[in-house]
Amino acid sequence: MVQSETESIKIMNTDRLIFKQSGAVGKRSHSGRDFHSRNQELVGTEIPQSLEMMLRNDVRSAQIGSHGLPTRRGGRPKTVRAPLHIQCNGHGDLKYLNQLVDEILTWPYVESAEPFISRSNTIPIRLIEMAASSDPSAFINEREFARVLLGAPTIYLVLPLVSAYRAIVRGWAEPHYLGSQGLMPAGTVVVYTPKDEEELAVCFGLFSESYHLGRKID
Repeated sequence: MVQSETESIKIMNTDRLIFKQSGAVGKRSHSGRDFHSRNQELVGTEIPQSLEMMLRNDVRSAQIGSHGLPTRRGGRPKTVRAPLHIQCNGHGDLKYLNQLVDEILTWPYVESAEPFISRSNTIPIRLIEMAASSDPSAFINEREFARVLLGAPTIYLVLPLVSAYRAIVRGWAEPHYLGSQGLMPAGTVVVYTPKDEEELAVCFGLFSESYHLGRKID
């Protein structure tokens, strides 16, 4: 079902309790592991003034702390909130999504994927096995910390619980339907696709937090 902005905010307010409870009591992941301590980690840098820092191969130096997120301008896009949770509108120029994915696939320890011209409708973004944490709360699926849908452009991302909460309340994301059902990690969110360079920089920062959450050694 397509949800309006008002409905999205109502759902978000309900799911805030899930994030708060999960972070406060050390809720177990969908496979039973305790991930409270890992989700308390935050990144301590501010939003960069340009994309230059975000486009370096050294992702460590390009992290943005979720505490520094600005409030997203404009209304939330409409989404279909269901097992296949998709963004329905407000995508902007897809060159920004293409740039985001192409750059992230060059990050150290990220598995390579097909070029956009030959990709299917779903792009899983995974860490290579030697670099991936054994914590299942950091992944949508095995070693997959992010997923991009191309048919109806949509971004799935696993974030630390506090980071997910901040991204939601500041307008950049909403809880993934399957996360609220216990079928994905509680920090799984749908991040709205970037419409300009400022939003692209924020998306790079959120991806960086997800990437570092899933890394075995950071």
